[in-house]
Amino acid sequence: MAKKKKHEEHGAGERWAVPYADFLSLLLALFIALFAISTIDKKKLASFVEAISSAFSFKPISSSAPPSIIEGVGVKQKRDDARKKIKERVEKIIKQLNLEGKVQVELIPMGVRIRILDYILFPPCSVAISSESQELLMEVSQIIREANLPVEVEGHTDDVPPSAGCGFPSNWELSAARSAAVVRFLIQQGLDPKLFTAVGYADTRPIAPNTSALGRSMNRRIEINLITGTDKEAHLREQQRKEGNNNKSQIQEKEE
Repeated sequence: MAKKKKHEEHGAGERWAVPYADFLSLLLALFIALFAISTIDKKKLASFVEAISSAFSFKPISSSAPPSIIEGVGVKQKRDDARKKIKERVEKIIKQLNLEGKVQVELIPMGVRIRILDYILFPPCSVAISSESQELLMEVSQIIREANLPVEVEGHTDDVPPSAGCGFPSNWELSAARSAAVVRFLIQQGLDPKLFTAVGYADTRPIAPNTSALGRSMNRRIEINLITGTDKEAHLREQQRKEGNNNKSQIQEKEE
């Protein structure tokens, strides 16, 4: 009887191994899932979720599940790729038009920035876009058309007030008028006006000291910002969707 009792105690002591093995399996699946989610695209994620659900006998995710659950995966990578492609394309345009040093393009947190020195676009103390710069702006308009992104056009000046015969009481009016002129030209190329915002900053955002002629020339500029991956882009998409639905409703009402 003593041996039998000893054998039962030994068997009971090994019962922890089964739940422990299950725990390790689930933990391994969790880390595999975390690693996969950080690197795969939407299609691979859907396949992965279906495979995991089947393996662990979970109820598969319905095809009617909110798309945001899957679409959120890999969105940042897609946006970064889109930004890089836009930047590379602008760089090619700059090279083709021999505008190195006069036009710059860079990646910024909110998207892509195209920086153009003012004398490329405008004669001194003027808001009339020069004919020489129109080819550049037409190329930029094509990029905006294909990207279909919100655009902010900023006007900047140095700290020297406009001359008496300039027609602008301060750099605020001059910078705002120049940004508006660029927006107007881009819209005239057939772009949606709702994509654009024009703003003038005068001399409040210099990128170089205003203590030299070179620094002041760098500060007199136009910046065209293509905005990607921000709340403003999402807001614009939602606004366009609502307007499209409203237009459909109005058409249906007229037909009835």
